[in-house]
Amino acid sequence: MRVNNEEYIEVDVLDVRAATQASEAFSLILVDRFHPSLYVPIIIGLNEARAILGEIHGRLPKRPLTHTLFADLFPAFIPDYHIEFVSIDSYGQGIYYASIVIQTPTGDFFEVDARPSDAVAIALHASVPLYFKKVLFEEHKQVAQRFSDYGMGLLSETGHPAAPSRTPHAATEWETMSLSELKDLLQAAIDDENYELAAKIQEEIDRRHQE
Repeated sequence: MRVNNEEYIEVDVLDVRAATQASEAFSLILVDRFHPSLYVPIIIGLNEARAILGEIHGRLPKRPLTHTLFADLFPAFIPDYHIEFVSIDSYGQGIYYASIVIQTPTGDFFEVDARPSDAVAIALHASVPLYFKKVLFEEHKQVAQRFSDYGMGLLSETGHPAAPSRTPHAATEWETMSLSELKDLLQAAIDDENYELAAKIQEEIDRRHQE
C-alpha cells in the first residue's frame, strides 16, 4: 500500500511481552502479515500493554478505556467519519510515531498524530488495518523462528537463545555512573514515557547485577 507516495506493509499484533526486568516496560510485537518471521518490537508502558492485551484476549473492563472511547465515538456519534487504518510512520530519538487515518464524508482523509500503543489499541478495537512504513520496518526488523516461554527470549535461526543486544559504549556514559544514578535515570525515562531508553538503561543495570 502507498500513502503519500510512501510504501507501507501490513502488520499484525503478535503479542505483548515483558521487555526487561523494568516493571513498566513491555514489548509490543508487530509482525509482517505475509512474512511472520519478521517483526519489530516497540517498547510501551504498563497501561498501554494492558489495553492491547485486553483487545487481543477480549478482556476489557466494563467502563470504557481511552482507546475504546475514541474508536466507539465514530460509529455511535460521528457515523459519516470512518477510521480507515492506523500506521507507524517514523522514528526518532528512540520513539516511534503513528497516525490514525480518518475518512470524511467527502471521501477525503486526514491524519491524527498518536502514540503507536494508542494507535494499535484503536486499530484492534475498531478492526481496521495496521500498516508500517516499509523502509522503517526494514531498518528495525528482527528475525525469529519462535518465541520462548518468557519475555523477549527469541530464538535465533540456529535454535539457540539469541544473545541480548548491548548498548553501544559510544552512545552513553552509563558505565561511569553508579547503580543509584542509573536507577534515577531509569525512573526519569519511565516518567517521560521513553520506554525504549528505559529498556536500554535497565539492560545496563541487569548486566552489572550479573557481574
